[in-house]
Amino acid sequence: MEGQELIRDFLNYLKNEKGFSENTVSSYEDDLSQFYEFMRDGVGLKELDLISRSHIREFVSVLLRTGFSKRSVERKLSCLRSFYKYLKRIGIVEKNPMLGIKNPKREQYLPNVLPEKKLNEFLDAWVPHNLIDFRDKAIVELIYSCGLRASELVELRWSSLEIESHELKVMGKGKKERIVPVGDKAVLALQEYREMLLKGKGSLSEYVFISMRGERLTRRSVWNIINSRFESLARIYGIHPHVLRHSFATHLLNHGADLRSIQELLGHKSLSTTSVYTNLPFSALLEIYKKTHPREKGEHEN
Repeated sequence: MEGQELIRDFLNYLKNEKGFSENTVSSYEDDLSQFYEFMRDGVGLKELDLISRSHIREFVSVLLRTGFSKRSVERKLSCLRSFYKYLKRIGIVEKNPMLGIKNPKREQYLPNVLPEKKLNEFLDAWVPHNLIDFRDKAIVELIYSCGLRASELVELRWSSLEIESHELKVMGKGKKERIVPVGDKAVLALQEYREMLLKGKGSLSEYVFISMRGERLTRRSVWNIINSRFESLARIYGIHPHVLRHSFATHLLNHGADLRSIQELLGHKSLSTTSVYTNLPFSALLEIYKKTHPREKGEHEN
């Protein structure tokens, strides 16, 4: 079977059997196309079963020499590991050439985090005046309250929210559902936004966050909303949805939350399989959340 056909089969497998999102599958397609083109045009190999460990090391070397970051190379290698594991499972290759291939060493870094005091001051001073204001504040409050990814936020439906019990069902990566607590201030922002929607449009759409045309927001539009709302803070701290997610986790940790509970709230796949996480009841998560989230505490510190 030809290399491009195998790549298509693998991408269909990721989408249909593994439940990967379209964005993730598209990223895998880009990485595998680049890899195959390098092997076909640069090395002269069209058959994937003839590619050896040395060929892959040569590919990595070229990537680094041509300016790809170590993080990008690491992502491409992760894609190739999954691909060759699949090829070995279906009998296309006998030996996996990815075995023994290590990621390039890269510098450790800390993700951007907003100072807790500045973020709380900003949210407390924000007084919405129209539907867009109420929507945008609800977006910021909810991301910071729940540590959501932008991709998770745009997929939220009104049916996912249980206001009385402060529960939100979130569909995370790989279509893995988790339930997270929602703080009082985020709930209030959502209620006010919903009231404005009903007043202005007469009914609710399926999705929580919509454009003025009634269409579901995109991840890019959420990034634009957050950057425009924070203005000067965005220039200083490089604010985007993931910075709010990092701030959520860091602020909880600073207030004494257990790291395992935080990672359960974030929906990290690598830890959700651990019995300590999966057996932790929602009531315990809610109690930890209420005690430690800075928007739930009576006083704002630091």
